[in-house]
Parts: sequence; structure tokens; C-alpha cells
Amino acid sequence: MRVPYYGRGRKIPSPRLVAAWLKIDNLAAERVPLWAAHWIADGHDGEALRTLAGLDGSDTREVRDVLPAALNDARAPIPDDLRSAVNAVYDDLAALHLADQVDAEWLIAQVEQFMVSSDWHDAYHEPPLGSLYGLHDEWEAGWGRPRNELAALVRQACMEQVGQASATPG
Repeated sequence: MRVPYYGRGRKIPSPRLVAAWLKIDNLAAERVPLWAAHWIADGHDGEALRTLAGLDGSDTREVRDVLPAALNDARAPIPDDLRSAVNAVYDDLAALHLADQVDAEWLIAQVEQFMVSSDWHDAYHEPPLGSLYGLHDEWEAGWGRPRNELAALVRQACMEQVGQASATPG
């Protein structure tokens, strides 16, 4: 995924979300120093966080070496549990979709990528967004259900993911 939706004109991911991305090994490490600078501007502080913000991101190993301590400075330690990290990432993706910041096709592709890169680990299947696995081929190839029906399934899974299952799909 490499978090393409956090760029120019888009929100800066929270330290907790970045900690989750690090746990699931899906982090755009080259972008983290910029985000760390924003976290400092938002009131977080600490020696490791300042060090991270001062890096240029070109040496992603250096970023990854400093990142755990910087996340601790920001009171966002790396989750111990893979399931909680996956849920945090899925919650964010669902919220982005419900806010019309990412479309259904893109979201389905991200879930597909997570499943494949995790070797189909149960932690990726269990949350509501995990139910979207397998829809990518149907969407991409154009066989099966119409896209508007697939989009409605995506929206429903997103609402369930963020705890709005009783909301009316629109």
C-alpha cells in the first residue's frame, strides 16, 4: 500500500497509526521524518522524535532504527498484538472511504494486498474489512455483481469496521 493517500494536501497520520503500520510491516519510511515534524508541531516532544524529524528519509534503515523510540516519545508504542495493529489500519481505511477520500476499488485492492503480503494471516481476515478479500478480482475483471453492488458491500464493511453498522448505507 505504501500509504499513498497521505501526501500533499492530505492529513498527517497519527503516531498511533504509524505504529500500527510499522507492526504490520507496511510503512512508507521515507515519509516518516516529515510526519514526525508535524507531530512535534502538534505538541509531541522527545529527543528521538526530534532526531527523526531531522532526518531526510532517504536512509529508510536509519528512519526505522529511530522510529520505535520516537513513537514512544509520542506516546504511541508499537502494538504488541498484530490483530490490534490490523484493526487500527483497517479502521483508518474505512474512515477514509466513508469520508470519500479513497474509492471502493482502491480500498478493495488494499485489502487484497494486505492478504497476499501477510500470507493470508487470520488477523487480516477477521475484521469487517477482511470480508472484502476476493472482491478485487470481481471488480477488476468485470465479472459477477455490478460495481454499484460491490461498492455497497465495501461501504457496509466500512461502516461495520468503524462501528456504524446501524447507519443507513448511502
